[in-house]
Amino acid sequence: MKQHRPTLAIKPEGRSLRDKQLSNGRLLALDGAAWRKLRAMVLSEQPLCEMCERQGYTVLATDVDHRDNNPSNNERSNLSSLCHSHHSIKTMAEMGHKVKWGCDIHGMPLDPSHPWNKEKSPATDSDKPSGTLHARGRI
Repeated sequence: MKQHRPTLAIKPEGRSLRDKQLSNGRLLALDGAAWRKLRAMVLSEQPLCEMCERQGYTVLATDVDHRDNNPSNNERSNLSSLCHSHHSIKTMAEMGHKVKWGCDIHGMPLDPSHPWNKEKSPATDSDKPSGTLHARGRI
């Protein structure tokens, strides 16, 4: 005859808020009072979207972004104010997705990795031509 052996009810181990923060690298929980206070301070100091301002638009910022994409670096210099659209675009680009950045009011591309936004070499910095304009060197 079989004996009944009750199984131990194993309670699924739920992750604590601290465990969740550590797993995604955050020091401050997004729904915590400390992050809300820091976010409010950043948005009050810089109420307009930084990317929209570079494009010549005036749009209120709604999101606070980590410039270096490091959620544990909450230094004020690492936090920027962005509208939701620009925050989403920046996040998607950092995740490796192809995004369209657009251009500013002068027609310059906003994508930081665009060749026009790269630092110029000293050879192209001069206003004078570096060589002769004629193919054979004669005028």
